[in-house]
Amino acid sequence: MNSLSEAKKIKIVCFGGGTGMPSLLSGLKHNPWLDIAAVVNMFDTGGSSGELRDRFGILPPGDILKCLLALSEDDAVARKILLKRISHNSYPGHTGGNLLLLGLEKVYANYQEAVDSLAQILSVKGRVLPVTLADATLCGKFKDKTVYKGETSIDVGIFEGREVDELFLEPAVKASSQALKAIRDADVMCIGPGSFYTSVLPNFLPVGIKEAIKKSKAPIIFTSNLLTEGMGMRGFTLDKIVKVLERYTGRRINAAIANKKLPSRDVLDKYAQERKHPIVIKNKIKGTKLIRADLWIDTAIARHDSMRLSNLIFGTIHRLLKK
Repeated sequence: MNSLSEAKKIKIVCFGGGTGMPSLLSGLKHNPWLDIAAVVNMFDTGGSSGELRDRFGILPPGDILKCLLALSEDDAVARKILLKRISHNSYPGHTGGNLLLLGLEKVYANYQEAVDSLAQILSVKGRVLPVTLADATLCGKFKDKTVYKGETSIDVGIFEGREVDELFLEPAVKASSQALKAIRDADVMCIGPGSFYTSVLPNFLPVGIKEAIKKSKAPIIFTSNLLTEGMGMRGFTLDKIVKVLERYTGRRINAAIANKKLPSRDVLDKYAQERKHPIVIKNKIKGTKLIRADLWIDTAIARHDSMRLSNLIFGTIHRLLKK
């Protein structure tokens, strides 16, 4: 039998952002058979990332940093250093990691090189790739014809009860060459989890991404969120979410992973106050293999268990690639 160093690793490309994808990456990095590339949403307008973007013109570092930390060799130590808030008057509220990425971008004058440099410092297991290296604003047109600009504003619209009709970028921008290459080389692609409209779907908007995915023969695995987000998604079923995703990727979703067991009514009531509700799951999704498992283990927070999810995805990859 071939040794691990001699065996061909499975090239997996993960699309996402926010807190969802780092949760997945932190589990996947422990699998020695995977060559991981994380393609990350670059349209964050909130918090420290939004402020640095407005003040210095840097692409938002927040989601990139979270993915770098998730894939780092010792994420516990890295988090203590890079997630610490700076108290200096010139940079109130910013994390050390965001400022470090800002500094590296100024040194290299190239955002991807700055990300690669920080990845080397953190001994990252895999690659973290911005979906685009150009600046653009995420825009959402809702069913009532209103248009909201910016990730934060779109989240507010969904929270208030508006349903998204279409997402687009202003201006239109090209995908990064490294993200496109990762898609071309991929053996399998994973989408989610993460905020559906503002962290996951924006990855497929830069010019070239959808076209590259349509040309690829790599199977696609989608991990559903545990809950909907805002009244604008109230009553969304998993099959409806998959159909929307297929419209943005231009491809059939081969497998969809969803949580099976819900926590107590008290926990669900707490999230209901935030207008978040369990996604309704039908027994079958036409053309897509549905895989259900107990993934919501920690009832203190609505987040997938990293190791259970990564193991489930690895098993799903083997079944799909054997076909």
